[in-house]
Amino acid sequence: MDNRRRYIFRGNAAAFGGQIVRPIDFLIEAHGASSLPVTGGRSLTRVGPPQPNDFFRVDSAETVAEGFFEDRGRFLAYTEGQGEQDALVAITNVRVHVKGFQLGSKFRLVVGEMQAELNSRSPLASGQPSIRVGKVALDGVSINGHKLRVKVDASPFDRLDTHAKLLTAADDANFVRESGDALFMRTPRDGAPAPPPTGRLIQACGTIYATIVKSIDWDGDPFPGSRIDGNRVILEPDFGVLYFGELLISEYSRRVTMVRAALGSEGGGSASGGDAETNGQWSP
Repeated sequence: MDNRRRYIFRGNAAAFGGQIVRPIDFLIEAHGASSLPVTGGRSLTRVGPPQPNDFFRVDSAETVAEGFFEDRGRFLAYTEGQGEQDALVAITNVRVHVKGFQLGSKFRLVVGEMQAELNSRSPLASGQPSIRVGKVALDGVSINGHKLRVKVDASPFDRLDTHAKLLTAADDANFVRESGDALFMRTPRDGAPAPPPTGRLIQACGTIYATIVKSIDWDGDPFPGSRIDGNRVILEPDFGVLYFGELLISEYSRRVTMVRAALGSEGGGSASGGDAETNGQWSP
């Protein structure tokens, strides 16, 4: 068995996807998607509008996933038998850009443009990769013509680019006061008691739930009966619940989703857009 240490690249980007069961039953086919093989390289897709229907459409989408060793000279030397691969730095970048995202019929969500980007560097001795959020944007968001302003801010997660740094910061009262809302540390969960003054992370199976959304408000008249709660816009019973800028953080990976819809009433199912994920590990 060959136990020579090597880097396992992983990076994925999906422009859109989901499953709708009402008013029509169909899977949203992610024509725009990129995924890396274990050896890295570049996976690129550019697509025009998928086959439209009365419930879902996209004008265009582009996804990129790329993985490579940062220092070409040192990588060349490695290929000539000089040194081990884990002395190198591996880079993984994933990006997604979607224009003209539309979902629903009687109640219709429109996102004029969304972008998401994650950039990672291979782990050092800790085994945890450094993962930062690159360019992110949500523009031209509206529901039935009622405009939303969605402000995003990924800076807390760029400063805390590893899982260990984030856990350390979660015990810092100053961090909880200044940035704890990005991790819902002081936000009562539905039907649960309020968190303690020190805050509490929301996590399951080692994955921490967070958001890059700084604020959401209506630009003009709000959608009737709607409610904004953190990174959620609640439009029940008419449309469902919209989630913006979700960030999932685990020890070895991070995943950002710019828009996710949990549909109800007129429509049934779920759909998302602007999804990017990256991690990477040395093996064995």
